[in-house]
Amino acid sequence: MLSTFVVPEIADAPTIAIEGDEAHHAIKVVRLEIGEEIILTDGAGRWAQGKVIAIEKKSLSVSVSQRGYQETRKPELIVVQALTKSDRMRETIELLTVAGVDRIIPWKAERSIAQEKENSVDKWSLVSTAASKQSRRVRFPIIESAVTTKEITQRFSSHLIVLHESASHKLSTLKFLDGEPVVIVVGPEGGITDSELALLQGSQVRMGDEVLRSAHAGFAALAAIQTLIQRW
Repeated sequence: MLSTFVVPEIADAPTIAIEGDEAHHAIKVVRLEIGEEIILTDGAGRWAQGKVIAIEKKSLSVSVSQRGYQETRKPELIVVQALTKSDRMRETIELLTVAGVDRIIPWKAERSIAQEKENSVDKWSLVSTAASKQSRRVRFPIIESAVTTKEITQRFSSHLIVLHESASHKLSTLKFLDGEPVVIVVGPEGGITDSELALLQGSQVRMGDEVLRSAHAGFAALAAIQTLIQRW
């Protein structure tokens, strides 16, 4: 399995340097050796593959053998995730990232215990970057600041897919319009309130008889939807 590393820019030059924290990780932790094949990405779709040709104390050089660009995908897969405790939110970000989410929007649900802190988005982005590298993504998810229920409804109107244990329709019955974003709403551990359900118009669906934890529901829903839209 090829290791993936992040660089600020995928230049057109025949060689690309890895420096800073990524170089330290590659040299001291992964212990890359000359001749090893790796993948480089800027996290925004541009990527390059090549062999390590030089290793210095704080940098290494890669000879590029191929390069490319991954366009933004349609439909865009968006998860509106109710805020959870910090350790659970980290787990959620990791799972959503490896499942192929394109955008994560934290939600200030009525029953959310945790609150967004000043540096939360930066921390979540670091978690997502690590998960993206592990899963060899070259376009990383966009993570936004937390929003209110009202802001969700104003932004997405009737495009929402609300996961709810009491819904009468199953997730597998959904039909997806070409090009339209898929917006999945995941509630907190305490559930979505009746007042929130009244505001969150769209499709309410359930995923079988089992009730998943908030941190895991989005991952399961993405897996099912990736299959339904034949991306998997």
